[in-house]
Amino acid sequence: MAIHRGEAIAPGVAVGPVLLRGYETDSGLGRRIPADQIENELNRLRDALQRSKAQIEEIKHKQQGTLGEAELRIFDSHVAYLADPMFVIEIENQVMQERFSVREAVRLVVEKYDRIFQLVESDLLRRRASDLRDVATRLLRNLGDDPRAADGRRPGGPYVLATRKLTTVDMFNLDNERVEGILTEEGGMSSHAAILARGMGIPTLTGIRDLARLVRDGEIVVIDASTGELRTEPDEAALAAATTASQQWKQTRAQGPDPAQRHGTRDGTPVRLLGSCGSPGEAELVHTFGMAGIGLYRTELLFLVEKGNPDEEQLVAHYRQIAVGQSGRPAWFRLFDVAGATLLGEVAANERNPAMGQRGIRGLFVKQDILRRQFRAILRACVGVDDAAVLVPFVTSLPDLQRAKSIMLEERVALRKAKVPCADRLRLAPIVEVPAAALNLQALLVEADFAVVAIDDLQQFLLAADRDNATVREYQELAHPALFELLARMAKDAERREKDLVLFGEAAADPTRMPFYLGAGYRTFAVAPVRLRGLLKVLQRYSVEECRKIAARILEAPRSVDVQKVLVGIETG
Repeated sequence: MAIHRGEAIAPGVAVGPVLLRGYETDSGLGRRIPADQIENELNRLRDALQRSKAQIEEIKHKQQGTLGEAELRIFDSHVAYLADPMFVIEIENQVMQERFSVREAVRLVVEKYDRIFQLVESDLLRRRASDLRDVATRLLRNLGDDPRAADGRRPGGPYVLATRKLTTVDMFNLDNERVEGILTEEGGMSSHAAILARGMGIPTLTGIRDLARLVRDGEIVVIDASTGELRTEPDEAALAAATTASQQWKQTRAQGPDPAQRHGTRDGTPVRLLGSCGSPGEAELVHTFGMAGIGLYRTELLFLVEKGNPDEEQLVAHYRQIAVGQSGRPAWFRLFDVAGATLLGEVAANERNPAMGQRGIRGLFVKQDILRRQFRAILRACVGVDDAAVLVPFVTSLPDLQRAKSIMLEERVALRKAKVPCADRLRLAPIVEVPAAALNLQALLVEADFAVVAIDDLQQFLLAADRDNATVREYQELAHPALFELLARMAKDAERREKDLVLFGEAAADPTRMPFYLGAGYRTFAVAPVRLRGLLKVLQRYSVEECRKIAARILEAPRSVDVQKVLVGIETG
């Protein structure tokens, strides 16, 4: 059995035969047409547009009970692109002026937007280019001479989709329930396809190079997205174990653990496991799985599925659905967190390093209309909610937090003057992802109610290793002693201030690191709902005293390899 590493987009375990899509050759590239065929080609385009629109609307209808309202709106944006005059005219001009076939014209438009997708720094423009590529790909599939439109190769039962790029097109065939898992070479965590994959619970891995060389049509593979692994050529024992794990994961997603189950270590020390999510569908899982509430709700979805910014009433309705759905449990909302070019447009479009530019709260201070709208909407949505909070992203220093708090208080006063009902108390917490904020945590906690450590981002900035860059993955995954020392220091700082410290991110759900976190003093975690069952198993294995000894060994380790030896011992113990 061979194991190949990828990045988990949507967690879970899947087993099935491979269906390769997107690797087919097209013999019609560059083909031009005689003048008397132009009208026929334009008619084919119009027919494909109509069929594509009908398919998307039917898929949306079928997913009404599976996906939330905000997620379903992604399909509306795809329908809007099909009706976008600029998009259609651009294809028609390639046919009429350049005399390309309609397939070639669509392909050229796809390539244009692919270049945008690769080059622009704006997350929003990248996402829109990706959506338009999805739409154009569906058009190609609906053109009569597209060799990829025939589904004769598709297995008769459930299958694992392997494709070059993560798109919605192959995820949502009209019989999409047969897609057990997804493998892709390209595709990011925040794309609409990724959001939908998580909402539907389809285990998905991306960042696996040369997929067409690694797997063949019909070959049985195993996806373990909880560990980020693709396993090819599994033996019978491995296949049986993976099949059982896949069935258990499906049951977990459908039913969740016992909501009354108490979360804690083997010796009875309470541990609070909160959910991290970014859509109503994921938020529902937090409640279904019996988690302690929502520790981080990513608020970007409504902004990114709308062509224009959502108004305050839309935000209030959305946030109210999330907060009330937790039935008295915590509902903590992270403010809009995107790169500056997405938020500020031309103002920040020329930033050389947008990851360290006007992102997070920095950009929101410039674009205060969005910041104030979010504060007002959350204040209004959380009336009667016992534990509501706002999480401030990309805080660097105490003035960042003080300024955000001042704006929140101004909006509360304005709402009260206008006699608009709003939350009596809304807690405020910085998200610690910048090393400077981590080192200055004690000062931040004087002003904050608690703090959230975004461990994945903190690690990438601490180690100067982009978490989305596969070429430096070994650095991102490095068990560097400095990271563990910094985490332990922050836990002590929070204890001194008698404030809660929440650990958030994929690495926060790493079962091999959990004993260290507990031993260092962390007791609250915000993780994806589908990671809950694995964490409960780890908690049941250790007492706090055992975890303290493990943490001490790790903090004494001088090199990454020494830290890794301790972690490997945890994994195999």
